[in-house]
Amino acid sequence: MKNIKEKKSRRIIQYLMAPLVPLVIIGGAYQPYLGYLALAMMITMMVMVFFWGRLYCGWICAMGAFHERVLAKISLKREMPELFKNTWFRWLFFVLLMGLMTSRLIASGGDPAKVGAVFVMMWTVSTTIAVAFGLYFKPRSWCNFCPMASMQGVLAPNTYLLKVSDDCKQCGLCRKVCPIQTYPGAYKEQGTVPSLECMRCENCVVNCPKKALSL
Repeated sequence: MKNIKEKKSRRIIQYLMAPLVPLVIIGGAYQPYLGYLALAMMITMMVMVFFWGRLYCGWICAMGAFHERVLAKISLKREMPELFKNTWFRWLFFVLLMGLMTSRLIASGGDPAKVGAVFVMMWTVSTTIAVAFGLYFKPRSWCNFCPMASMQGVLAPNTYLLKVSDDCKQCGLCRKVCPIQTYPGAYKEQGTVPSLECMRCENCVVNCPKKALSL
């Protein structure tokens, strides 16, 4: 969808964060300590979630920024299947990837370089999966079932939620501008959008013609 309004500050932050993905993946093959950048971002996410919910995903996440600012230029942007939002599908990826990371960290024996290499490997695996889905479906398809996103939804289920007022006409524009294909209008009666379903990117807020959405 063309001419989507968005927060300028968010766009700038994402352009600054997106280069970290190729830096860690490519540079990490030669310098495994770059993997600690990925760890630092995970820690930042874990701190932020208790104050701003999934805002980290919508504004700061390097992988999300890469998908939205780089991958989007070549993505087919097809409609994402509802499967991506199914609870069992999300937790399947969580168990598989967290199990992989845990096993590799144990195998590293605590060696700093090997620990860094584990996080490089995790970013490489995650990005490969994300790009595969994002090329065919919408660029941020991965963000619907990203293990870190699922964790945030559980840790802060009622923090900094997107509110839907009675002014909402359920026109569907919010769904069209949402990077993860969430439809806030569907939660009009409930009044708020579930934490896991919203990245707090505010695309829907700034594009709503009735100003019915707010954080």
